[in-house]
Amino acid sequence: MDTIEPVSSIAQPADLPAVPMPTLPRLRAVEALESPVEVVVVPADSPLREHVAHACASISANLVRADFATPSALMGRLMVVDLTRDDRAPVLGSRTIAISERLDIDCYAVITPDQVEGQLQRVLGNLVERERLLGQIAHDRDTIQILNEIGYALSAQTSQSTLLDQVLTHARRVLRADGGSIYLIEDDKLVFTCAQNDTIRFRPQRQELPFDETSLAGFVATRGQLLNIKDAYDLPDDLPYRINFSFDNETGYRTRSVLLVPMHDRNSDVIGVLALINRKRTTGSQLVDFSEVLPFTAPCAELARSIASQSAVAIENYRLYKEIRDLFDGFVEASVSVIEARDPSTGGHSYRVAALTQRLAQAATECGSGPFTGVYFSEQQLTELRYAAMLHDFGKVGVREEILLKSEKLFSWEMQNIEARFRIAQMQLHLAVSRGEMTESRFTEQMRQLRADLDTVRRLKKPSTRTTEADALQLERIAQVWKLVDPSERMLSPREVSRLCIPIGSLDPAERLEIESHVTHTYNFLRVIPWTPALKGVPDLAYAHHEKLDGTGYPRGLRDDEIPVGAQFMSITDIFDALTAGDRPYRTGMNPVQALGILRSEAKRGKLFSEAVELFAGQKLWTGLLGPGSRA
Repeated sequence: MDTIEPVSSIAQPADLPAVPMPTLPRLRAVEALESPVEVVVVPADSPLREHVAHACASISANLVRADFATPSALMGRLMVVDLTRDDRAPVLGSRTIAISERLDIDCYAVITPDQVEGQLQRVLGNLVERERLLGQIAHDRDTIQILNEIGYALSAQTSQSTLLDQVLTHARRVLRADGGSIYLIEDDKLVFTCAQNDTIRFRPQRQELPFDETSLAGFVATRGQLLNIKDAYDLPDDLPYRINFSFDNETGYRTRSVLLVPMHDRNSDVIGVLALINRKRTTGSQLVDFSEVLPFTAPCAELARSIASQSAVAIENYRLYKEIRDLFDGFVEASVSVIEARDPSTGGHSYRVAALTQRLAQAATECGSGPFTGVYFSEQQLTELRYAAMLHDFGKVGVREEILLKSEKLFSWEMQNIEARFRIAQMQLHLAVSRGEMTESRFTEQMRQLRADLDTVRRLKKPSTRTTEADALQLERIAQVWKLVDPSERMLSPREVSRLCIPIGSLDPAERLEIESHVTHTYNFLRVIPWTPALKGVPDLAYAHHEKLDGTGYPRGLRDDEIPVGAQFMSITDIFDALTAGDRPYRTGMNPVQALGILRSEAKRGKLFSEAVELFAGQKLWTGLLGPGSRA
């Protein structure tokens, strides 16, 4: 805050003690411009007071009586100090005129007693004019500073309710308004969206006004011009608008001075109305006597207009931001729908993983100690993590559908071919009996073995079946023992035997590599998107969701701190949802306890963030988010 020059000591009459003057704050420039410059004569009983009064009257300054030269009496005022009865030479400062025989006094100007009639009016006029000019400069500087502060505060908001609250708070603070409200134009209506009042605390309710001139806000919005009303209870009857006094009647409040300004966007279109009520002397204080309410001045109206326009741009920016965010959310959801359309069995998986990962990240942030010391996810980082989790499997669009949907070790057509061969073998046995080439007992034995071998193939093709070494030998026997019409054709081809020998699961090594390639496809897709700085980590988070702390993950074999914490959390939730979801064609879903057992086993082997697994389990973060068919 600006200050006047210090006054070390002011000569006083003999019966008044000298008062050392500290650095005094200047009146705020906005306030100083609205009232005449005030002048104080020290001492108050100076015989030269009448000369000062005459000079003040001629230059439109106010002479104010101050019986004691105290800081509160001199605050923000110019001084004329009579030193004719004191021969000291004090430091009075640049806002003081001294009347003295001595010319070595440090002040704005020294006038000798014989020069008072000829020079006081001119010198005091110059000082008052300088004060007004300094006030104007300070006002302009303060206005720019205020608008910059408001602009900075508003530009950081990504919530419309918070944005509107900030607009109203700043406007009321700057213009010393006791209350205020904001109306936004929505669907050709004025919507009452935000309200504040220092004297009467209340919770505003959403209301709608017709978009016409029957209300104050409607009049301002339709005409695009401001209204500055000195007393709301003293309006002519021929005006098109009427004031709604229901709030006053219900609470005992009295609305007097009202200032309403339209909020213009970049295209000069009105998007809303800023209304300020009851200007007062002190910002933030409660009104006790409504007769002390001040009118809003012309400078107030201009400043309010600037704030309203700046706020309108901020609101427009927010709406544009929201439209872009909604557009991007739609793009992400469309991308997820593409994944799920290709693999319906994983429907909802991406959404559940995103929700579970966010919950785990929030829980770690709230914990903030022990293994989670330094782990903190801001709202923006949580959004970044959510997008990464929702898109973590998008690369599956680059995986062949037959591999993506493979539910057993053999493709359906492969099993159909094998069953056809077994039927041919059965026909051959029947022909051998009919031709007398095979006895009935041998036929019966062979048919029984043929069915048993087919049952073996059917059992081993299940992804949940763990193929043993004995099973592999039996498959080789089946492939060799049964002869078909074409001697070159085996009952089981080497490729089919190899597939049936997959230890567990449905994919052979080549197919598993193709499935694992979805992570790289995801990264290659995501990295070409021009992410904003707040979301630039999305590609790397999704790229690392299959990495393991011990380096055994894929596709890059990252270890420990090389894996982003968000991706470590995503690994846990991705595995948990895959295990508990009951909609997978190749297995039934586990209950949470079984799934947690596997997660803890992986953590014990150094593959997963152990403490994060325990945090996930301890807080049961999956509550309400289990997939379809899961067993709670």
